[in-house]
Order: sequence, then structure tokens, then C-alpha cells
Amino acid sequence: MVQLAEISWTDAGELFKENDVALVPVGSTEQHGPHNPLGTDHLVAAAVSKAVGDKTGVPVLPVIPVGVSVHHRQFTGSLWVPPKIFREYMKAVALSAVSHGAKKIVFVNGHGGNMAALMEVAGELRREHEIFAVVFLAFPMNMMEVGPGHAGAGETSVNLYFHKHLVNMEKAVDTKQHEKLGELRIEGFNRLGPAQFAWDTIDLSPTGVLGGAGQMITSTNASEEMGRKLMEPFIEEVSKFVEELKKADVKKLLCKPHK
Repeated sequence: MVQLAEISWTDAGELFKENDVALVPVGSTEQHGPHNPLGTDHLVAAAVSKAVGDKTGVPVLPVIPVGVSVHHRQFTGSLWVPPKIFREYMKAVALSAVSHGAKKIVFVNGHGGNMAALMEVAGELRREHEIFAVVFLAFPMNMMEVGPGHAGAGETSVNLYFHKHLVNMEKAVDTKQHEKLGELRIEGFNRLGPAQFAWDTIDLSPTGVLGGAGQMITSTNASEEMGRKLMEPFIEEVSKFVEELKKADVKKLLCKPHK
């Protein structure tokens, strides 16, 4: 058993004696179209962390369920915290694990909007606390090739693989993304010609199934089997990395001294 919340403090003591790596799953509670659960990002992060923890024996901390998601605020049920608060909270959680013996922190991040803040935390831990921290997305890089978009076929397939009972495919929709903000043409997610703007999901998509301006983002073609083909090799890849991290000398992973 490696789920920290499910063991006693005495068992946790033994676990941290054997491991200097800790997994910290983190995600968001935000809209994922009319068919996926609001907890998609943190549910997937927790599921990936559990699978990797089971394979490697490293402790898995309780999942952090709310992140930097203000851009989804027009969709009911979406929750968010400011980046500053999120950074401080994540750093405090990591350092509490460090106090028990962890020297290497792996943030398993299910939400792209958290990435910038988590990288800042990882940098501060490495530079100022002599703790090696890494961040990776809980979704494989090739997911967007299989089914692009937020709440698109790729992400929906991952949900079907991990927690099919929470997905309502009868409500799945394919959504053409808006191409204009007022009279200005949108390019990608956030470009208006040479400029960038602070976009909200609603600027591009009325359903929450989200992609680049003008694109048709599909979710109706998602499948559990597609999710399996995406996630099983990915979990193996991450587990292999964690095994290598377990063996690594943390002193050789820290920042070099500067003059």
C-alpha cells in the first residue's frame, strides 16, 4: 500500500525510510465538456499516480483537486485558485513530505494550466531547499495526435479507460471553435494578429470542448480501447523513470554552486 492517506503514521515512517521519492498528484476541478466529469484532471492524475506508485512502491500523497483554472469560470462548477496561492500551497505540501525524508518530488500534473506555477515551485525547491523536483503531465504527449482538444476524443478516451462510469457519452459533442473575438480574427488559442490576449474558454467554445480557433474538435469518437492504448504504455514509461529516479544520487541532481 503506497497511498499515504490510507496507511498509519507508523507505516508511513517505514515507507519513507525505504524511499526518498514522493509522488504528488495535482489537477483541477473544471469543465470538460457536457460529457466528462469536472474532476477529470485530478481524477486522471490520481489514477496515474496510483498505478505508478503500485509499480514502484513509492509513496503517493493525496491528490490536490483545485488548480489554476480561472479561464473556465463561465462554466458552472469550475473552481480555481490564484497562481500565487497555488504555488505556495504546492510548495508547502512538498516540504511537508520533505520533512519526513523525501528528497525527490514528482508532481503528477493533470492540468496544463498548472504547469507554469509548478515549474516555478520545482525551481524554488531545487535552488533554495536542495530538493530535486520534476513535473510531468498525467496525459501522454501523443494523446493530442490521437484525439486533439480539451475534452476531445483523446482526453475523453482516457476518462473512459480510468472511470467509465463518470462519462456520459450520450452528451458528447463535436464543436467547431469560434474564429473571431468581436471583429478581430483569433489564431490558435490566444493570438489576435501579432498580439496575444488573456483568453477564456468561452471565447472559443460554447460547449467547453476546446481547441484552436476554427478547428472542429471531436469527442463523439472516443473509446475505452483508445484510452487503454494511450495510458498503459505511458504508465510503464513513467514507472521506469521513477525507478531510475529512486536509484539516482540526489546530490548529483541539484543545482551547481554559483560565484
